[in-house]
Amino acid sequence: MLSQTLKRLRENSGYTQQQVANALNLERSTYTYYETGKTTPDINTIIKLSKIFNVSYTEIFENEEKDAQKSVRDLDDDLYYRYDSQNYNHIYELSKGEKALISLYRVLPVDIQHDVVGILKEKVDDLSKRRKNK
Repeated sequence: MLSQTLKRLRENSGYTQQQVANALNLERSTYTYYETGKTTPDINTIIKLSKIFNVSYTEIFENEEKDAQKSVRDLDDDLYYRYDSQNYNHIYELSKGEKALISLYRVLPVDIQHDVVGILKEKVDDLSKRRKNK
């Protein structure tokens, strides 16, 4: 997770949270929220953090990408194969609403993305059950 990566990079660099917060011109509590996962830094802050920790910004996101890929693999069998057989539009034929949903999904932290997918699966399953009972 991003929060754990930030903490690891800070500790490996020998900085305190206060020192990093000062370098970012933030309150220490704001930076602490990044490390605890309560909030997520914006892209400009990520770039600044990569310079502070002397790493590429992609290294900061490495674990996020792995988590996201794992989530997608976990969902492939359960969602794609299950619903593609029902003749749904292909991914390149997304409506404006579907594109908006995906855009919103992508800005969420990975753990929240997982929760959202779980909620959507529950809703689809409930809808399927209701249709069968009619």
